Amino acid sequence: SFNLNINNFYILLYFRRIMIVKFLGTMDIVMAFLILLLHFGVGYWRLPLLVTLYLFIKGGMFYKDVQSYVDMFIGVFAWIIFLGAASLFDYILMIYLLQKGIASFM
Repeated sequence: SFNLNINNFYILLYFRRIMIVKFLGTMDIVMAFLILLLHFGVGYWRLPLLVTLYLFIKGGMFYKDVQSYVDMFIGVFAWIIFLGAASLFDYILMIYLLQKGIASFM
């Protein structure tokens, strides 16, 4: 049987935190790829909705951090890209999300 003492509890919390960070990092990489698809006109209305919802929910979870506001801005900008205002600025947003995602694995 599994004996849950205080040391095992802290170990479980540590690994749970690592899993959440890696999941959010993976999702940032996926969102960067989806913004790339939006940039090239691939997708329909559900794609920017997915990007916006994810980035707003994540931004709301960590609302005291400046990066959360940047994530929410990128979510709004996904709709702007979808509406046809794709520009070179999109690549900056993609690189930002990619570097955040990659950094979460380090």
